[in-house]
Amino acid sequence: MKRARLNRVLLLVAVFVSANIFASAQTSEQTINVKIVPSTTVEEKVANDTKERELRKAAEEKRAAEEAAKIAETSPKALLSRARILYITSNTDYFETVQLQNALRKRNEVDAWQLAMVDGWGWDKREVADIVIEIDRPLFTWTFTYKITNRSNGILLATGKVTAFDGNAAAPMLAERIVEEIRKARGETKPKK
Repeated sequence: MKRARLNRVLLLVAVFVSANIFASAQTSEQTINVKIVPSTTVEEKVANDTKERELRKAAEEKRAAEEAAKIAETSPKALLSRARILYITSNTDYFETVQLQNALRKRNEVDAWQLAMVDGWGWDKREVADIVIEIDRPLFTWTFTYKITNRSNGILLATGKVTAFDGNAAAPMLAERIVEEIRKARGETKPKK
C-alpha cells in the first residue's frame, strides 16, 4: 500500500512538474478576437440571392458577348474587309501573277481602299500579306479559279471561277470578281455607271 501511495505521489509530482514546464513555455497573455455577426433576416437573404443571380447573369452575358466578338473577328467577311496587303500566287503555267496584279492596279477600288500587293517569290514575301489569292486552271479546261484565304489562320474567305481563253483574258475578269468579293465584305454597294 505504501508503494502504491508512493507511486501516486510520484505520478502527481511528475504531472505537476510537466504542467509547470508547459505553462512556462506558453506566453502569459493570449488574445482571442471574436466577431459577432447578427443573423441575416429572410428579406436580406432573398435580396442577397437575387443580387448574386443578377451578377452571375451579367457575367454570363459579358462572356457571351466576348465570345461573339471573337467569332465576329474571325468571320470570313470581317477578315476580308480588313485586308490591306495581298499576295497573289499562280498554281498553273497558263497564268502569271503579274497579269492579275496589273488588272487589279487598274481598278479604282484598289486605290480607294489603299490595298497593296506584295511582289516576289518565297514564303518570306508571303508572310507580310493579310490575304493570299491563289489562281489555278484545271487541266484541259478554260476555267480559271481563284481562292482567297487569310494568311495567318488559313480561313477560306472567298472562291470563284471565270471562263476565259487565256490568262490575258482571265485577269480582268478575275480582278473584277475579287474586287466584288472585297466590296461585299466591306458592305459597300456597287457604284452606278
